[in-house]
Amino acid sequence: MIYIAVFIFFIFIFMLTYGVLTYLTGNKIAVEKRIKQLKDIHTVNEENTENKSFSERMLRPFYNSFSQFLLKATPSSKLEVFSKRLDRAGLLKNRTTEKWLYIKSMTVLCAGVTMGLLSFTIDTNILKAFTLAILMILCVNVFFNFYISRRIETRKYKILKDLPYSLDLITVSVEAGLSFDGAMARVVANISGELCDEFAKALKEIRMGIERKTALRNMSERCDVRELSMLVTSLIQADELGVSLGRVLRIESANLREHRKQAAREKAMKAPVKILFPLIFFIFPAIFVIILGPAVIRMIEVFSKR
Repeated sequence: MIYIAVFIFFIFIFMLTYGVLTYLTGNKIAVEKRIKQLKDIHTVNEENTENKSFSERMLRPFYNSFSQFLLKATPSSKLEVFSKRLDRAGLLKNRTTEKWLYIKSMTVLCAGVTMGLLSFTIDTNILKAFTLAILMILCVNVFFNFYISRRIETRKYKILKDLPYSLDLITVSVEAGLSFDGAMARVVANISGELCDEFAKALKEIRMGIERKTALRNMSERCDVRELSMLVTSLIQADELGVSLGRVLRIESANLREHRKQAAREKAMKAPVKILFPLIFFIFPAIFVIILGPAVIRMIEVFSKR
């Protein structure tokens, strides 16, 4: 049984190493494959199957079949919620929901199997090994959800941080004579960040024929930032009522900066309360030692002489 466990652990390490190396050199390999396909586009390779790599012959079919099984086994409602969370976290830039579901499932499965085998190798108790495997699966699942939540919060903070500067550039561009779509294109061309990526997605949707208000609402739902949602709502109402966009953008920019000032004042008011416990437990004892230490030593010397 020990040899079987060692063999399975070796296979797991080999697959993990192969996956990491494939991920690091994936772009280079994809470019080389594309160049080779362009060179051999008019030729017929009879030994195509024999010349395929290990990943193309074994890993890719396994990935495709396992991904299709996960997509069919996962309820559509949970898959939709998972896709929305990944989109809000900004994790769908280079990977699809299918790939992230595959990565999550394989990580959870490999971690649970490895923990169960190690536990069974140390102590031949099937119930204990099964329990530890289940606990490891739950821990990895919780960690994955926590990672996505932290990415969502970090992305929201970045979007909120970039919003005033992007809004100023849009306001200046609109007042200079550009349309709102042109102003967004100017922001995408001159500023980089999470908010600009969302503006780029909205522009692509508009150019594909989707209405501007629908594209802006989709951007607001993807970001899930209250300030951006208020801005989008004001822009849609201004567009429907025929109000000047420049005036609306000026007002929203002033409101946004005032909100940031209020948030800064709120954090400043919380600072004395937060610093109270470090002051009591760390700073005051050091001050007391420095101030009262010599006096205490002097008193000990005086009483010891008597």
